[in-house]
Amino acid sequence: MSCLARRSVVCALISSTLTLWGNAHSQAASEDQIQEITVTAQYRKQSLQDTPIAISALSGDALSQRSIVDIAQAANLAPNVSLNKNAGGFGQMASIFIRGVGQADPHFAVEPGVGVYVDDVYYGVMPGSIFQLLDTERVEVLRGPQGTLAGKNSLGGSIKLFSKRPADVPDAYAEVGYGSRNYLFGRAASNLSIIPEVLTARFSVAAQRRDGYLDRLDYACATGVPSGSTQRVLQDCKIGTQGGISAVTGRFSLSWTPTDSLRDTLIADAANDDSENAATKTIYAPAVAPLFGTPTWATGFNYITGPRSYTNYENNLPTPRESGATGPVAFPNTSPLTASGLTNDFTYAITDTLRVESITGYRKSTVHFFNQIDGTPASVNDQSWRLAHKQITQELRLSGEIGHLAEWTFGGYYYKADGVSEGRIIIPFGLEPNGGGGGIVGPADILFRDPVTTKSRSVFAHLALHPMDKLTLTLGGRYTKDAKDFTFKRYDPLTGLPNPAYLYDVSVDYEGHRPDYRANLSYNWNDQVMTYVQVASGYRGGGVNPRPYFPTQALPYKPETITAYEGGFKTELFNRHMTVNAAAFYNVYRGFQASVLRCDAISPFPGAPCNQTTNVGNARVQGLEFESQIQPFGGLKLDASLGLLDFKYTRLNPDSGITLDMTNVYTPKVTAAAGAQYDIELGRWGWLAPRVDYSFRSAVQTEYVNEAIGVISSVGLVNVRLAWQDESRVWETALSVTNLTDKFYYQAKQILSSPVYNVGSGTPGLPREVMFSVKRSF
Repeated sequence: MSCLARRSVVCALISSTLTLWGNAHSQAASEDQIQEITVTAQYRKQSLQDTPIAISALSGDALSQRSIVDIAQAANLAPNVSLNKNAGGFGQMASIFIRGVGQADPHFAVEPGVGVYVDDVYYGVMPGSIFQLLDTERVEVLRGPQGTLAGKNSLGGSIKLFSKRPADVPDAYAEVGYGSRNYLFGRAASNLSIIPEVLTARFSVAAQRRDGYLDRLDYACATGVPSGSTQRVLQDCKIGTQGGISAVTGRFSLSWTPTDSLRDTLIADAANDDSENAATKTIYAPAVAPLFGTPTWATGFNYITGPRSYTNYENNLPTPRESGATGPVAFPNTSPLTASGLTNDFTYAITDTLRVESITGYRKSTVHFFNQIDGTPASVNDQSWRLAHKQITQELRLSGEIGHLAEWTFGGYYYKADGVSEGRIIIPFGLEPNGGGGGIVGPADILFRDPVTTKSRSVFAHLALHPMDKLTLTLGGRYTKDAKDFTFKRYDPLTGLPNPAYLYDVSVDYEGHRPDYRANLSYNWNDQVMTYVQVASGYRGGGVNPRPYFPTQALPYKPETITAYEGGFKTELFNRHMTVNAAAFYNVYRGFQASVLRCDAISPFPGAPCNQTTNVGNARVQGLEFESQIQPFGGLKLDASLGLLDFKYTRLNPDSGITLDMTNVYTPKVTAAAGAQYDIELGRWGWLAPRVDYSFRSAVQTEYVNEAIGVISSVGLVNVRLAWQDESRVWETALSVTNLTDKFYYQAKQILSSPVYNVGSGTPGLPREVMFSVKRSF
């Protein structure tokens, strides 16, 4: 039935407008049209504009034009996405939230709320999640539950990175750059044809280093207030930096195609990151905080530096449990990370309409955090924390077609991970309110080693039916079984013996299962306009609180679930010179998981230290999303996105300390981005491409129990880039400036304002950076 036959005034106006503009631009050059991006979000290749779900995608070229080098920069261009580096004060990790669903805890025992995938392999750990975009073909950001669409239970959405695959065509480049704070980077990639049309390979490497942007100052030198032995070694008061980068990554792919119907690709990757600890700025300290009976803050010591100063007084020397008992416990100024993996993607076309695909992944990583929460010589809470993780994943898909009537996919997924969380926690103020005392309620110094095993098995089905022309009904289902085994072991660092007063050899298990579903109805009104409605469920597995101080806190928690209702439209207007996409959603959120810092009901005494992951209640989340690209003429390119989000608790456990008027962490009400680029042809002098990008995020809370000191204010950032290419587009030079206005802002905060900690710190974002680069394509 035609659009006009339906007597839809809006549809008629859209159709007539499209016809006029389509005729006017029918002779437009293809290079002036918006680049078509192919995605695989529904198990088959589809145009981004033909995929009836909320998804944003950027090609490798689009990433380069914006000087985007990691997934944080890429993901934050999508509406209602918040990706924050160094959340919780830990380097080498990110908190990723989509539509108010996410996780700020780096512990692998807590399921991520947003799944991160590289070449369709799920990454089960948050550390190392600020991936460099090494030789990237595209980035996809999928919003909403992805349980029936992605390998694992991705409750809030998924971020997927796809690397360039080997090909039998020349495609090589080398790039070097230099910028602010001695920022040096280089990267290169190339295809290799070993046996033409049968065996091809591709390698890519990248390295970068940059000096830290936050200075660690010697307190006595900078203030003139005696505070014990000085760490000063030069005339100035600077004893080190934080926030520096030193990382090397590499990837090698080998693709074997003996016949047109079979392709097997083996991918090996490795990363070594020896970057400095996250920049930590003290933003809150109490009037009195005893240190072995001495009121440290009340004796003239003020450890808070200027509000816009990239400085702290951290000396990397935690306080031992007893004066002189263990001597100084020096913490390194780096958070080293090593990671490597193997991926095998096997695809075989059994017939023209039947295909089997196997995706096998093995990954291991080790990261060592040296986290001093307060960022001061007082050492309120110091952690040396090592996370070692190994995982195996296997996904098997069988896909087929039934003429023009349907496409279907059936499959199974297996995930097994073994990890060890170990290290040392030093709390010199003790484990009772305001410190002091002896024994287990006095100064605390604990060694811990906690092994964790996680298993997840699932089967899934996906069916796209076409009952009539232009109408598609998509149905999906999934059934998952999860199991987790925890063992907690605490030791005395002086004797090395078990310390049962805290926890020793306490095992807690979790098992759960869950069915999920998806139903989507889409209609292509014409070649330019598609609308869809959808209902889907999502699930994040439960587990066991990974950070108990006492046996009574070693408790399991239940899964959290979402039922998501969504509707939207996608358009390609004016002969693909303009796209406009929009979505509206309403999510019912049950069993919300959060970390609370006060849990007297399950603690041995009131005010005992607590960092409890538990179910705190229910919520509803609703919002709107808008994305558009416009290429009206010549080389002008415009893009924009807008996200509006409203998170509201509907029921809460009163013991959590969270109240109904509070909101979720890292959940901005408004996210927005806009960019403009103009490609100017200079004849035999080549091409010039100036570009400007703006991104905005409204204020966010960083603690589940909201408080004013934990708010990160709204921030708008401007980046600019000027690129030149020669006439053949072989050489490219670029000058880029990030944070053009040199705005001071925080990426993350960690506030522990209640006893026994009484501190708060934040991670400032990068100040203005200038970068010059040269690239040669071959």
